[in-house]
Amino acid sequence: MPLHSIIMPVYNGATYLADALDSILAQTCADLELIVVNDSSRDNSLAILESYAARDARVRVVSTAINSGGPALPKNVGLAMATGEFISFCDQDDILQPDKLALATDVLRRHPDLDILFADFQPFGTALSQQSGYLAQKGFAEKARDYLVPVEAGLYRCRNFWGCMAGVHTGMSTQTIVCRRAVFADKRFDIRFRIVDDISLWYRFAESARIGYLDRTVALYRHHDDALTTDSELLTRETLAFHKENYFRQYHLFDKAENRRYRSMLARFFVRMASRPRITRLEQRANLAEALTFDFRLQTLRWLLRTFA
Repeated sequence: MPLHSIIMPVYNGATYLADALDSILAQTCADLELIVVNDSSRDNSLAILESYAARDARVRVVSTAINSGGPALPKNVGLAMATGEFISFCDQDDILQPDKLALATDVLRRHPDLDILFADFQPFGTALSQQSGYLAQKGFAEKARDYLVPVEAGLYRCRNFWGCMAGVHTGMSTQTIVCRRAVFADKRFDIRFRIVDDISLWYRFAESARIGYLDRTVALYRHHDDALTTDSELLTRETLAFHKENYFRQYHLFDKAENRRYRSMLARFFVRMASRPRITRLEQRANLAEALTFDFRLQTLRWLLRTFA
């Protein structure tokens, strides 16, 4: 049984696929299996994957019968195949730092009270590229200080992390997270979503799993025009749908300040939906009205009244 299972969903990823695969197979912790789920790609992704599998026995490739429309189902297929003690993920266009798995192994072995470890990532590939980690640049450790308990230099134990995620920062990301396999015993990615399937899972993890944060950059997140997350309208719709559902599922966990932050965040998403181009007057009105139910603001009310003019 390998120490690590890394799961990679692939759909038409030939352009950057070799970079992602090479970064995984070059990990300093080489005790791993790479499970790649080809979601009926129409480019030469499968040929690239098969060539890697022929050269390295750690690579396992499986293909879906038809395209699922998003990464959630392929990741769930990979989870069903995984045999490692620890499970992590890498998207087809991202890159793992060589020591990502070694760092996670060290922390999780020394801290058996942690089920999940997440860390920082560095965006690259466009004007959004930056030299420091994304969370570091956002001041995550300082903003989330009420939810982070220092354990040792650069390592924190998260407490009541659902409260942090409700308006401060989600923190966790697909590229950086490493989990004990047991946390997936009753949890999977939500196949209703094409983009926020991972965030949906992180919020559910926060309810029961013991989470740690390592203040190190362990992955590179590639920005490019073909990425699914560049579909801003779909991203906004899914983000809003998820957070509205999640608020009513988790609101009993929040204190007053967290509840207020989450409601304010939801209101902003509704206003953003109302500001989309090509939106109908009725859709605009409905979104602004719902924004007011979560966070009553005079400016939002003025915008709503203008839809009746």
